[in-house]
Amino acid sequence: MKFHHFLLFFVLSVTSNIAQAQYWMGIKGGPSLIMHDYRYATYTDSFNIDNGYNFHFGAIMTYVASKRFSVTSELNYERRSRALTNIPNMSDSASSIFISHYLTTPILLQVNFPNSPLSFYANAGIKLNYWLAASGTMYTTDIGNNTGGESIDYTVVFNEANSLQNQKSIVDANRLQYGLSAGAGFYMDVFGGDRMLFELRYNYSHSHLGLNGVSSDFENMLSYYENFEYRNHSLTVSVGYLLFYNSQLKRKGSSSIKPKKRKIR
Repeated sequence: MKFHHFLLFFVLSVTSNIAQAQYWMGIKGGPSLIMHDYRYATYTDSFNIDNGYNFHFGAIMTYVASKRFSVTSELNYERRSRALTNIPNMSDSASSIFISHYLTTPILLQVNFPNSPLSFYANAGIKLNYWLAASGTMYTTDIGNNTGGESIDYTVVFNEANSLQNQKSIVDANRLQYGLSAGAGFYMDVFGGDRMLFELRYNYSHSHLGLNGVSSDFENMLSYYENFEYRNHSLTVSVGYLLFYNSQLKRKGSSSIKPKKRKIR
């Protein structure tokens, strides 16, 4: 069975069971370590490229298929940064900070190992990434000579740039990027029915940010040129808070939230 046939079958199966669905829904967030995987090693031989410490946050929903299996989907905002400097033995100096903003949607199959008060799990699946915006700061020797030693700040546009507004264009940017995710974590029961989530996840990106040579905005400098043929892998730590929802109880007019006992006076 081809992947898209399997995905269609899976969506239809979930939809057919929506009337008796049980969910965990909530929010999550935490720090992330961004790692940059360049296509050509010659670029990394010329520049020192640091891993970026960033953050992510968003909403999470887990569909409970059975006691053992569930499906988790998320909608997250992610900040990803990259800083580089040229190698020390170059005569001209260059440095760059590049910050990207993403909207991401992982869809993960989850295997649960329920217990009380801690329930462990492992998950894996696909991850879609949409590149929302980007900005940066750049300094090179030739830029400094023209600006009195100062760096230049710019914002990225995905069409024709306006140089008067400090814009730089990435004409053929790969804005929709995809990859794979896998992680593990545990739930902790709190407040008589809610859950705290703690998770470690590795995200592997398959797509490069763009192609080189598509815009002169990042070229024609003596000591530096921007390279967008790289991928962002990441390691994330997440903490979340989840509430339980049962559509069967809702349909019968009962609440899935346990009522509080009142004291008799």
